Amino acid sequence: MTTIQASAHLPLVPIRADEPIDTVEKLYSHLYLAAKLELSTIPLYLYAGYSIKTQNASQWAPGPGAFRLIKSIVIEEMLHLSLARNLIIAIGYGDSVPFCDPLFVPAYPGDMLNRIPKLQLRLAPLTRELVRDVFMEFELPAKADAAPESEEYHTIGQFYQAIHDGFGNLCGAGKANPWGDPDRTRELFKSNRPDLQYVSAYWNQGGGGEPQLVHDLRSALTAINTIVEQGEGMNPDLQKVPLRPEAPQPGQFEEPHYQKFQRIARGWEPIGEVYPVPENPRVEDYPAGPVRDLGLLCNAAYTYVLRLLDEVYSSSWEDVDGGRTSRRYGLERKFIAAMQGLLFGVVNQLVRVPIDKGTYKGCHAAPTFEFYDGFPEGEPMTDHLRELCDKVVPHFPGLGGDNSVLWLIGKMPPLTLARPYA
Repeated sequence: MTTIQASAHLPLVPIRADEPIDTVEKLYSHLYLAAKLELSTIPLYLYAGYSIKTQNASQWAPGPGAFRLIKSIVIEEMLHLSLARNLIIAIGYGDSVPFCDPLFVPAYPGDMLNRIPKLQLRLAPLTRELVRDVFMEFELPAKADAAPESEEYHTIGQFYQAIHDGFGNLCGAGKANPWGDPDRTRELFKSNRPDLQYVSAYWNQGGGGEPQLVHDLRSALTAINTIVEQGEGMNPDLQKVPLRPEAPQPGQFEEPHYQKFQRIARGWEPIGEVYPVPENPRVEDYPAGPVRDLGLLCNAAYTYVLRLLDEVYSSSWEDVDGGRTSRRYGLERKFIAAMQGLLFGVVNQLVRVPIDKGTYKGCHAAPTFEFYDGFPEGEPMTDHLRELCDKVVPHFPGLGGDNSVLWLIGKMPPLTLARPYA
C-alpha cells in the first residue's frame, strides 16, 4: 500500500489576460487551470453519452452511433488531460496537481473556467439543444486572427495560445532560434521527470492522437497543438485534423470535437431514445436505500479512479523489478480496467434504475460524479469499495459474479487516501 498526500499543490499566481506568461509560476498556474478544464469535460460528456439507451440496441439503430462519437471525444479529452499533466511534470511541478482532491474535482452545475461570456456546464440527458448550447460552445473554435488571452478569454484556443506563447517566452524563442535558447530551455526543463509522464498509447483506441513525452520546447508545443487541433480552439474554416497530430500522415484525418458535436446538433447523427435522467443530480437527494447506496458506490469508484491515476503519475516507468515486472505498467493497465470495468460497470447499472419517490421521482438514477469523502483514512480504498459493493449486490446482482464489478475490485491496487486534501 502507498499513500499520496493530496494537499501538495502550490498556490496559484493570479493571471491576467493583458499580461504575457513570463514566469514559471504563471505558466504553472495556466497549466493547472488547463488540467482542471480538461477534467471538467469528462463527466460532462460521459453523463450525456450514458443517458443514451444502447442496451440490446442494433448497431444501426439511432443512438449507438452518437454514443460512439461522444466516447471518441471523451477518450481524446483523457489524452488532453494526460498531456496537460505531462507539461506540468516537464516544468518541475509534477507533485503539485493531485487529481484526487475535492478542490480539483469539478462540480455541476458550474461555470466554465475563465470564460467570457460565462458558460454554465451541467449534467443532463443528451439532447440536440444541450450539444448546441453547451458542448459546442465549450469547444468553440478560435478565429484565425484571434489574439491570445489568459484569464478572460472567449475560446479554449485563445487560452492555449497564451500557454503556447508562454513556453516560447520562457525558452527565449525567436526568429533566429525558433526552438528556444539552449540555456533558457534547459533552465525551464531542469526539474523534469520524464519517467513520470504518461507516454503509453494502448488505452487510446477509439480516439486520435497519442501521449507526448515533453522534454523541450518542440515537444511542449507539439503537446499543446495536439490539444488545440483535436477540437479545442481550432479554426472553424478547417474541417479535418490529423488522426495523429504529432505525426500527420496523408489521408488519415478525423473531425475536431466541434464538428463531431455539430453532427449531433444538426441531427446528422440521431440520438435515439434516452433515459430520463435528472439534471445535476446529487447522491444525497436519491431515496435512502439501494438507489442511494448504488450512487455512493459510483462516486467512490470515480474517486478511486482519480486516486489510481495519481498513483500512476507518482510511479516511475524506469522502476522494473528484477528486469521482469514494471509496477508502472501494471498500474496503467489497472487504470484502464478501473475506468472501463469498475466505474462504467456501476454507471451502466445506475442509468437503468427508475426512481419511484423523492426529488427525482419519475427519473432514472445516474452518476453524480461527486468526490467521495467516505474512505477511512489510512485503510485500503478497495476494502471500502468492496463493502459498498457487497451492500448493493443483493439488489443489483449484475454487480456480482465472475468478471463483475465486485470481482474487479479484488484485482485493484489497495491504495490509501490521506487527509486533509487541501
